[in-house]
Amino acid sequence: MSMDGRTKIYFASDAHLGARSHKDPLAVERKLVRWLDSIKADAKAVWFLGDMFDYWYEYKYVVPKGFTRFLGKLAELSDSGIEIHFFIGNHDVWMFDYLPAEIGATIHREPLTVDLLGKRFFLAHGDEVDNRSRSFQLIRWIFRNRICQILYSAIHPRWTFGFALGWSLNSRKKGLKKATETAYQGESSEYLVQFAKSYLKTHPDIHFFIFGHRHIMLDLMLSRTSRILIAGDWMQYFSYIVWDGDNLSLDQFEPED
Repeated sequence: MSMDGRTKIYFASDAHLGARSHKDPLAVERKLVRWLDSIKADAKAVWFLGDMFDYWYEYKYVVPKGFTRFLGKLAELSDSGIEIHFFIGNHDVWMFDYLPAEIGATIHREPLTVDLLGKRFFLAHGDEVDNRSRSFQLIRWIFRNRICQILYSAIHPRWTFGFALGWSLNSRKKGLKKATETAYQGESSEYLVQFAKSYLKTHPDIHFFIFGHRHIMLDLMLSRTSRILIAGDWMQYFSYIVWDGDNLSLDQFEPED
């Protein structure tokens, strides 16, 4: 047991900070910061599983404005010795060296298998294992392609930031139900559950699969020794996952708000 009382590992995803669809974007950010304040005494590490920002693109000398409270709190936690991990999502895929340099965060670009407090975890945003749509796979390839990123970075931020945020808002206003925003599909149809079951056949040592991306809260036993959890989001559920070495649970922060 840690002598400083930091014995827990936390997971959260999909805050989409900066999204124009938030009724009160600042309230969402403040609530996220309150949650970080509430866990800082016992957190050993915080893992963000993607799409914490609705849009993030780092130019060499330019990053998105805003998120001051969130990034400042992360810097405080990191300076106090808490590990900060970010998975890139499909909205904030363009994270490079800014967060590692400024707050000491570790960026993860692919699914990760890691041992945490004695158990083996498979961690990912979730879009990485979504092979259902060829168009989605193509868009994902374009977003991650280095040549495409270099070409995109040649466009002035004045245009790229406004275009990206406007596109995101327009999609939601039109009610386009993305794969990341649909209701739970049931155990036999939920693609993350199906992926985990298939992966277990060749990797039976995985105790926990944890994903974001789907904007649903799910905790499901896959076998006698394995579970899958989908972390919900910070748009409607304000949910998180906590692991203390013995218990893994999915909960909500200030759900009465």
